[in-house]
Amino acid sequence: MEAAAAEPTPQPPQQQRQPGDVAQPPAQQHAQQRRPPPRPADQAQQIAELRKLLPPLPPDEEERAQHKLRSAKRAARSELSVSRGEWRRRGYADTNDVLGIEGLVDELPRVHISEMTREQFVERFERPRLPAVITGLTDAWPAAREWGPGALLAAFGGHRFKVGSDDDGYAVRLTFDHFMRYLTDMRYLTGPGHSQDDSPLYIFDGTFADESRGSAPMGGHYALPPLFQEDLFRFAGEKRRPPYRWVVIGPARSGSGLHIDPLATNAWNALLAGHKRWALFPPGTPKQLVLPREPGLGREAVSWFERVFPRTQRPDWPAARPITVIQAPGETMFVPFGWYHAVLNLDFTVAVTHNYSCSSNFDTVWRHTLKGRPKLSARWLGALRAARPDLAEVADLISGSGEQGVGTSSSSSSSSSSSSDSDTGSGSSSSSSSGEEEEEKQGGARDGACGATSGAPQPAAAGAKRGAEDGAEGAEEGGAADAKRRRGDGRGGQQRSKGGGSGGSGGSSDTGAAAP
Repeated sequence: MEAAAAEPTPQPPQQQRQPGDVAQPPAQQHAQQRRPPPRPADQAQQIAELRKLLPPLPPDEEERAQHKLRSAKRAARSELSVSRGEWRRRGYADTNDVLGIEGLVDELPRVHISEMTREQFVERFERPRLPAVITGLTDAWPAAREWGPGALLAAFGGHRFKVGSDDDGYAVRLTFDHFMRYLTDMRYLTGPGHSQDDSPLYIFDGTFADESRGSAPMGGHYALPPLFQEDLFRFAGEKRRPPYRWVVIGPARSGSGLHIDPLATNAWNALLAGHKRWALFPPGTPKQLVLPREPGLGREAVSWFERVFPRTQRPDWPAARPITVIQAPGETMFVPFGWYHAVLNLDFTVAVTHNYSCSSNFDTVWRHTLKGRPKLSARWLGALRAARPDLAEVADLISGSGEQGVGTSSSSSSSSSSSSDSDTGSGSSSSSSSGEEEEEKQGGARDGACGATSGAPQPAAAGAKRGAEDGAEGAEEGGAADAKRRRGDGRGGQQRSKGGGSGGSGGSSDTGAAAP
């Protein structure tokens, strides 16, 4: 397993690095990259501007929309009362202190895609497992134009995106029009609106680009960056591979609680709009320090950044301090496998994120897949024998040596949905969050064995029920082929613990399987 990194920016080791070790940048070079973070948009002003995109509704339609929003919140967070104001019990929106960036120092270098080949990226970042921020990858994407809030409303206003999961694992969906009304709802005259939620609902949809979905054109609005095109899980087949791509759209205070992505996969997150705050801990960081079990500490990002992050800045913090990044539009975050990371949206954000496996981490991914997904590993190995016999040979050696006794490298987090007062705390068994990033990316929505370690295993009958509903929903929105795939996916679902930690609509993460 990975060795712990004792300091955030240690000097590089003099001895030869062993496989699995995590290289660290020289302290002097690291310090030279420090810079003031960009400033996110003013919240009230941004909400007012977004609200202008939405035409007023007649009273009866407005009430129907409000009913849809209240129903979605109740389904996603059944432990929180909407009528008693429990979605805003912490009052984070009243001060927005948790969104402040004063005193934060962005610590990662920016590298333009034109300055680096795929081979150089592998040697500088992928193989030594160093996070990085890459610029220029999204400049030519149609998504840079087509994924603004106005354009999305015009093209997909009636499409139902996933914003969470209910207690039985069923998808909770809202049309994009209703979602935009949710995050811009102020209602000062009648009391706090939905936009005042502590940890808001968050679009985290892993089926957005499926051919059978109404949002399928979004898949053609961006191109797989050349740095990440190896993507070895593609050989397992589109229907059998673990969940790997998500569109991530959310307001301020939504995000992803601290987690490690499953199956030892790397991740990239391309931000098209808004600003995300990242905190990253190197492999080997003690889980009990960064995910403590304590009363009142939810699993959402906003709760973690408000309660735990300040401790990491104290002089007596006993482990590596987190690397801080303020991601701006047009920047792509690379997160190597094994790094704990939490992500908080500082304003309205739109992003796309993928998880992938590559040659440089194949041996570790194979061990995790063999342990957690034995049927998938068998199919994958058969495809690799034809497409990548060199990697199939590595897999055979590992399988024959009995080295597969490695659990999945995933720590569930929550991303969104308002905070909970559960005493279970951050280390609880809940895998919920309104952003869906963890449940989906960890396979809760498609295949529970993808590596989700939080959340009680869903009984077979419940999993079948969930798959059947998702299949029916797929047939309604996108055709029989999608429905058939969803029925098959019901076999491995996860059921989140009600009231554990942050709750939420199914865990989520800004990097995959896990937005920012």
